[in-house]
Amino acid sequence: MARILRDLLDAEEPIFSLSIQQLERASGNAGEDARLIGEISEKMAGVMRHLRLHPHETRGIELYHALLNKVKADNERVTKLIGGSDPDDVNEMVPLMVAAVEKMNINRKVWVLKHAVAKEFLKKMPPRKLMAHLGYRSIDSMLKHEDIDEIYTALRFSEGAEWLNKYNELFRTVKPGDFETRDIRIVVMDHHKYVDLAEHFVEKKLHNITHTKEMGVIVVVPMHHRRMRGITLKSLPLIFHYINEIRLYSSFFKLNQVKAHFGDVVVQTLIADPGNVSQMAGHNVHWRVIQRYFGKLKDEAHPEAFEPHVHPEDLHWRRAEELLAELDPEMAFWREMDYVGKLYDGAPVVVNLMDVSLSYSNEISYAGRYVYHFRESLWNEIFMRYMGKKNLETQVLQQLDNDMVAPEKLPLPKPTKSEIIERKQRDSHVEMRRRMIDAAEGRLIGVAEEFARAFDILQRYEKIVTIFGSARTSERTREYKDAYEIASRFVARGYAVMTGGGGGIMEAANRGASESGGDSIGFNITLPTEQHLNPYVTENYQFQHFFGRKVAMTLQMSAYIYCPGGFGTLDELFEIVTLQQTGKIPRVPIILFGSKFWNPMMKYVEKVFLREYKTITASDLKLFTITDDIDEVIRQVVKHEKDKHQDPKGAVPGSEKSRSTK
Repeated sequence: MARILRDLLDAEEPIFSLSIQQLERASGNAGEDARLIGEISEKMAGVMRHLRLHPHETRGIELYHALLNKVKADNERVTKLIGGSDPDDVNEMVPLMVAAVEKMNINRKVWVLKHAVAKEFLKKMPPRKLMAHLGYRSIDSMLKHEDIDEIYTALRFSEGAEWLNKYNELFRTVKPGDFETRDIRIVVMDHHKYVDLAEHFVEKKLHNITHTKEMGVIVVVPMHHRRMRGITLKSLPLIFHYINEIRLYSSFFKLNQVKAHFGDVVVQTLIADPGNVSQMAGHNVHWRVIQRYFGKLKDEAHPEAFEPHVHPEDLHWRRAEELLAELDPEMAFWREMDYVGKLYDGAPVVVNLMDVSLSYSNEISYAGRYVYHFRESLWNEIFMRYMGKKNLETQVLQQLDNDMVAPEKLPLPKPTKSEIIERKQRDSHVEMRRRMIDAAEGRLIGVAEEFARAFDILQRYEKIVTIFGSARTSERTREYKDAYEIASRFVARGYAVMTGGGGGIMEAANRGASESGGDSIGFNITLPTEQHLNPYVTENYQFQHFFGRKVAMTLQMSAYIYCPGGFGTLDELFEIVTLQQTGKIPRVPIILFGSKFWNPMMKYVEKVFLREYKTITASDLKLFTITDDIDEVIRQVVKHEKDKHQDPKGAVPGSEKSRSTK
């Protein structure tokens, strides 16, 4: 059965067969290729019934033209749905498509390069050709009078590959502080200024939508053509696609910000060339992560497109189709069809929306029909069927800097040798596979989604103090009352207060903040016992993963206050101390409140860690302060904040500017 998949993909042998064998060994799932072929055949039969074609008598050219007619009808319907009258009129449809997207409830928050940093880069490497085209002698004058997002996008039209490669090298110097959270922006470029400049780009790409992932911008590129066949279903999916792509790269940059070579990671991601390491590693086949569509680059030879690989773009298209179905429920016909095709006359006829839509718009003949989006989707589907969707998404998110995926190293549990379990695997392989993958550690996509939701909340507040402590502390205790008072005092100084959202110390701090009229944030987590959201939070989010919650509660805070607590509090304390000790996060006050609780522990640390085993230095003990004085807590934090604003570079090495308010 693998032969059918190989022919649909036009894949190279023997590497394709070896890759299937390796996936079977790594996952313990035999025969997934046969099951996938069966599903594709069943779906294709359903498509033919929908199109009123006979599954066994229909020729390839008949199926192809029936799909083109389906796209034509869908394009006309969606055009009317968003307020258009002429489905081929570029001037009418572009603003209507942008307006339709803007009205949809889509999360557009992303972590991207600051405009100020982009301008500094352009000053270091002025784009002379673009300046001449726009009539500027001075880069400062161009930056003053032109839209930064427009000119940044126009660089790819004007400057040439050699200049762009040199420009990308500037990103090796970027730091996390050079990025900020803002909304994805959709820009319609000035027609008069850029239409001639962008002409070659439109001809090469076969469409007029592009983006800059590092700036968080989607751009509608001007064209000389006033009419474009099927522009609605050619461009709307592209806009949705780029929204999802920019968000993925935003999560990737955010997750890699703690790496010492963060700038190198950004450069490798922007270059978007596949890794040049060998696909064969011993007896294993490693899968490339390829960001580009080589199928439409007719003048370039890219054999890696015919070898095992996974493709981030396909994940964006699948999510784009979900958004299209939200806009128009009848578009659900195309969902989960990305990898469906049937061989006719030596090549597949496919039910992939983008391939069919582009074929319709560009009036492509049956002999020249597009299949490259279909093939990228089928490569991904093969990988997912064996290793699971979470593993695919996790590996794509981790390897966007064009590294290799090694299936044999993925955290997928091995099947038991028990005959009962083996029988269950044969009889209920789908359910078993899901259970096994859910037990695996690779859950980065879920964590990334939690990051996005948490950062949407955090970016609304300029100053936040995080207070940690036990969930078991009684309301009658001194510790509860102190936490209440500390939070109340910070609120009076204009700080928001964050806790884990549970009971005990967390409840006391949230209560002190909310009853004093301030912002009280609770980042809770789903646990079987104890951890229930307290009623005193004014803003909250429920996490499923400890890792995502911990990062959200500790990143870019104004101070960390630790009241007496248990293992969880100690874990959070030593995590923050380690991150500050190693320079991974900015230095801000770490205050341990309650000397009776903290002194014995820190005396032990000093005696054993410092003096006996010498696993820390004396300076490490200065990373935190122990006190019983609430006035001292407030004084330290306020002083640090004041010093940071007066001398943001000198006062706090490695610190970033405060996040902007809403």
